[in-house]
Amino acid sequence: MALTGGQVFRDGRFAGATIVIDGDRISAAGPEVEVPDGAERLDCAGRWLIPGFVDAHVHVQFSTPDAILAGGVTCVRDLGSPPSQGLALAAGSSPLRVLAAGRILTPVGGYPTTTWGSDGTGLQVRDAEDAPAAVREQATGGACIIKVALEPASGPVFDEDLLRAVVEAAHAEGLAVTAHVGSAPLLELAIATGVDELAHLPLYDVTAAEMARAAEAGMVLVPTLEIRGADPNALRAVAAFREAGGTVVYGTDLGNGGTAPGIETTELRAMLDAGLSAIEVLHAATAAAADHLGLDDVGRLRPGASADVVVLGADPLEDPAGYDDVRLVMARGRRVLDRL
Repeated sequence: MALTGGQVFRDGRFAGATIVIDGDRISAAGPEVEVPDGAERLDCAGRWLIPGFVDAHVHVQFSTPDAILAGGVTCVRDLGSPPSQGLALAAGSSPLRVLAAGRILTPVGGYPTTTWGSDGTGLQVRDAEDAPAAVREQATGGACIIKVALEPASGPVFDEDLLRAVVEAAHAEGLAVTAHVGSAPLLELAIATGVDELAHLPLYDVTAAEMARAAEAGMVLVPTLEIRGADPNALRAVAAFREAGGTVVYGTDLGNGGTAPGIETTELRAMLDAGLSAIEVLHAATAAAADHLGLDDVGRLRPGASADVVVLGADPLEDPAGYDDVRLVMARGRRVLDRL
């Protein structure tokens, strides 16, 4: 199959190019590519072609792979679901590529075990001796990262010894740790114990100085700004994190805060308002997110990459509304939506 005549996002810009797909891979991409004899041609003239989006924070139990794919997202990382959901999908054969954290680790009675995560999403860790087993359970199930809850509004939280035990156990398994953080002291605790990533911009009135410290500690940020609503302070905090050298990758927290499956333009607009350029936003949702997740065949339209292609009806760099105009989605070479 060949996608011809469109503007293709490669090397940080849109330019005329042809993409040839062979099976589940891109076999050729560029302005001088010749279409193989007998290949099906899809005319993409007047269209914009981007890599499938990578959403680094979803909860798959609140949507379906088909709905996520139809909106232009071809790869997700589930950050908390029962074993029958995220890890099961990660091991399956859906055209949606799924990575998963498994269950969210929390102290006895901690968030989210007494609220939305009472379905098995949360796993209660009794003490430091229990931490390696809790981590190993997720790792054995195929987890790509360990998620911890540091949410004081909904129950007990890890003390330093227990959180450090979880982080050390995760690192011993070769896994990073991401955290849901709900207060300033807990952000400092996460930094002190070596947590690697913030699964949200911390869910309180976080300051620019605090986020600069997080960046300086080497944390990666998945801001999930949409779930906060209009919040100028949050935008300033993200800007400060970036100014301090921090890496920001796209994630929506699908399933919470009114988010919907697919590319979320509300999230993208918030990232723009936080100071990212239109190209930086697209990069954060494709190549940068893929790199952060350790996926070298996702997030770029180049030979050898997974054939994850989204065709848009309008230029998304001119107006984020272009991301809502999804005309074609291919995931692992499968045509899952066609409105061309």
